Amino acid sequence: MHFKLGIFHDCTGRDRTAPLEAVAPISLASFDLREEYASAFRTQSYNEFWARVLAQTFSSGSAPSRRSTERSAAARLPSSHLFVDKLLEPDQPTVAKVLAHARGRDDGRRRRHSLLISDYFAETANASLLCGFLLKDIEKIRLCYRPFKKALSSLGFSGDASPVDQLADLCKSHDPFSSLALSQRDFQAVQSGSASLLERLESGRRKARARLRLLNRLKRGLAVLFVALAASTSFVGVCVAFHVAVAALMALLPAHFPLVSTRWTARVVAQLDAAAKGTYILSRDLDTISRLVARLHDEVEHMLAMLRFCFERRHELLRPAKEVVRQLKKNDASFNQQLDELEEHLYLCFMTINKARSLVMKEVLLPARRVNM
Repeated sequence: MHFKLGIFHDCTGRDRTAPLEAVAPISLASFDLREEYASAFRTQSYNEFWARVLAQTFSSGSAPSRRSTERSAAARLPSSHLFVDKLLEPDQPTVAKVLAHARGRDDGRRRRHSLLISDYFAETANASLLCGFLLKDIEKIRLCYRPFKKALSSLGFSGDASPVDQLADLCKSHDPFSSLALSQRDFQAVQSGSASLLERLESGRRKARARLRLLNRLKRGLAVLFVALAASTSFVGVCVAFHVAVAALMALLPAHFPLVSTRWTARVVAQLDAAAKGTYILSRDLDTISRLVARLHDEVEHMLAMLRFCFERRHELLRPAKEVVRQLKKNDASFNQQLDELEEHLYLCFMTINKARSLVMKEVLLPARRVNM
């Protein structure tokens, strides 16, 4: 079963502001998971993201033509004309300035947290950059695939084997899909980095939550102790006993325990929580894109294997060669569809990266809060 996300269709003027109508429950057989997945992104942030993409497309002089708007998303938004670095939000220079300012206010005991948040933004920027490389690779594949498709469409078995020879020469002299294999290896490195970052974020979040719970318990314990002492002794005795209790508490705490406020620790928890959630979603998106790239690579290998079979037996077996050519032409539509699906998922990954980065930056810029654990 083949599915088509068609996430660009809402950019062609369809009204999303119309009130929703009540519908009857649908059966499991008619439930389209991909359509539900795509609908989940049709939000205000979705519209704003695609407005930026379309604005860059028009400003680069590659405005979609009337004819191209009836075709696939890939034809409407050529990847080679998009400035992928400008789609990252917030951009890395802004992130660097904000984090440098935050580190300037912090002491050495808080620097580890700042570095962890900085690593999150760097890792998501690398993932966004790699998605941009994949988009450019897709555009290169389409350009290199044109002569292959032209030679394939001119194949005939009227005794002239020149189109077959031309296809073989194209595959021997230039592999249009080698860049995709290189990007796939880079993608595995980014996946590994994302998984490692997620483990560090979860570990830091657990420690921060435990620290916040301990600080809240200490505050409540000191408050109860102060009230108990005030009820049983005089005011002078309360002050002396309170200072003695604080000194004893400091002696019992480990030397490396960071003496920070509960409000700052609550900020740490919120930032790490947002970063961990964003990294988890990014890891799932990268897994999906990796599977799409692997599927596309397998499709390419299958097509090339059939082409080699056709070329090697072009003078021996006529009917099998004709069947191979028919299968190659049939796979052409599937190949283009897989390219479109991969490209659409890359754009979705861009959007989820930006949304997660914005949420983390919002937590970084928020004032201190009080959170009870």
